[in-house]
Amino acid sequence: MRSKHTPRRLLFLVAAVVLAVAAQPASAIKVCTYNALNFPNDYVERVDAFRLVMDEIDADLIVLQEMETWQSANLFRDDILNYSVPGEYRRMPFINGPDTDNACFFKPDVLDSLDYGYLDTGVRYTTWYKFRPDGYDSTQTEFVILSTHLKAGSTSGDQAQRLEQTTIIRNYLNTYPTDSNFMMAGDFNIRSSAEGSYQMLISYQADNDGRSKDPINTGGTWHDNYSLRTTHTQSPRVDGGSGSGGGMDDRFDFVLVSYALDDDDGLSYVDYSYVPFGNDGLRLNLDINDPPNQIVSSAVADALYTAADHIPVFLELQLPAKIEAATAIDFGDFIVGATAEETLTVGNVPTAPAEDLTYSMTTPSDFGAPGGSFVLGPGEDNDHAVTMDTGSAANRFGNLEISSNDLDDPTWYVNLSGRVLEHASPSLAQLSIVLHSTLDFGSHMAGAFSDETLSVYNETFFELQALLEVYDATIVEGDSRFSFVGGFSPVTLGFGAGEYPLAFDSAGAVEDSTYTATLTFYNRDDQTVAGATVLNSLVVTLEAHVLPGTSVPDDPVLAMALSPGSPNPFTAETALLFSLPAPEHAVIEVYDVSGRLVITLVDGSMPAGANRVVWDGRDSHGAPAASGIYFCRAQVGEWHEARKVVLLR
Repeated sequence: MRSKHTPRRLLFLVAAVVLAVAAQPASAIKVCTYNALNFPNDYVERVDAFRLVMDEIDADLIVLQEMETWQSANLFRDDILNYSVPGEYRRMPFINGPDTDNACFFKPDVLDSLDYGYLDTGVRYTTWYKFRPDGYDSTQTEFVILSTHLKAGSTSGDQAQRLEQTTIIRNYLNTYPTDSNFMMAGDFNIRSSAEGSYQMLISYQADNDGRSKDPINTGGTWHDNYSLRTTHTQSPRVDGGSGSGGGMDDRFDFVLVSYALDDDDGLSYVDYSYVPFGNDGLRLNLDINDPPNQIVSSAVADALYTAADHIPVFLELQLPAKIEAATAIDFGDFIVGATAEETLTVGNVPTAPAEDLTYSMTTPSDFGAPGGSFVLGPGEDNDHAVTMDTGSAANRFGNLEISSNDLDDPTWYVNLSGRVLEHASPSLAQLSIVLHSTLDFGSHMAGAFSDETLSVYNETFFELQALLEVYDATIVEGDSRFSFVGGFSPVTLGFGAGEYPLAFDSAGAVEDSTYTATLTFYNRDDQTVAGATVLNSLVVTLEAHVLPGTSVPDDPVLAMALSPGSPNPFTAETALLFSLPAPEHAVIEVYDVSGRLVITLVDGSMPAGANRVVWDGRDSHGAPAASGIYFCRAQVGEWHEARKVVLLR
């Protein structure tokens, strides 16, 4: 049961002191003020003590009072702060005033220094330093810390001088914009919150922009007051030596904050992080190390006793929320009707203690994301399913917007893009869908059949169409006489044709017989694209007629014959069989429908028997002939015969 004389807030302060000896989250900014007692006087006796105390606190930003010279500040930086980790701290520019001075040190990997200056506050200058957390850009993340050492003493004259000093400070702070982030730190030498100099800093005024507040809200008469003993910062020793003594009985050292720095919004004071370092609440009018200290080690307590006649005070500032997310999501290719979904991870970068990230998402047309508002604690992240409409073929793109309380990036853009493709379209023709066809090898004597070529197309292929995979084929029936030249090979088709040479094996075939087989091509969409499926098969009937063996009729004229072209119609070439009962001089020519000679195929002696004559659809100059009807005319002496063929391009 707690004593009725101990304010509840002070119990939390004691708890904060106890927690201060544990490791602190790296994200929070630890700010420390310390009166270094005319540093570097008695340097040899005090240097090790300062090293241990400052290492134990491990502050990110430090303001010191009672520095003798700029060389003193450099010595504190190099031989104390950077003793364990060289280069860890930098010093802000030193301003030399009429008495002892302030110094400021910071970790450059935590804070960016922006500006500095001073106020002429009479007895000693008050200096100010402006910073921004590293990795942030918004002016709303900037803050100023003022370091001051007010007039010492308890007489009315001393109090009047302190009031003059704090009036100058308050008037200066009132020039700051509304809701500015600032802290007022240092050795105030004030014994009671009722003193006018203190009220000047914390009271309401018509121009209230420079008003400060005590983050632990612990007012009253601090001097020699048991109920406020956990706030005391002077003196850690009864025997003051070269400094003040009397034991722990005054709250002289403060860190006050602006109201904007204590609103839990953005950069803000972390509740219960205010710590008079080493004060365990058992020190009233006693040494910091005797009796044994309950919250710091005996070595640290001894160092606090030796280093100075004040103990340090520190607090922590939470970092503002900071969004982390991808800046672009490329869905890639999907076929119409497939499910297109990608994961967008949204994170809050700083670790606890830090501000929660609050955000919502707005998607462009053709895309979708969860609605509503989301909250992420420090160091947390959320995975969100972002979808793309695949109802029709199109190039899709747009910006997803994440609106949040991130001061640097209140609107975060994620570029979304993807393609939706039509299914591939297998066909035996290039410009129309043909699923069934016939390939006629023609009528020839055994051994006189030529290879034929069959073409497969991805019909009317265009940019927003999937590639076609012709992945398998079978030929059935036909006495196994039809085959792919060189075997079947799968192809993937966009533009252009898949060419398949086919052969008919007439060896040993039955004369005057027709052979028929069924060729089937098996097709599917490009399997690397989501939504791919098996497509229509293409079926081709293969035919070949084997003519009967050669016999010479009694009438030589009747024995001459010119067979029809095969195939007919044709696209690449057609073959005619010209039969002669005896060797003859023959002329075979091709004419168009106007009677114009296109090409002479034969003009010379031909042997007896079945002679195969091929026209490749070209004229006498080697140029492709136009589509149309042509006549192949054979002549031997007075005998002649013509056959009509149709060329298709």
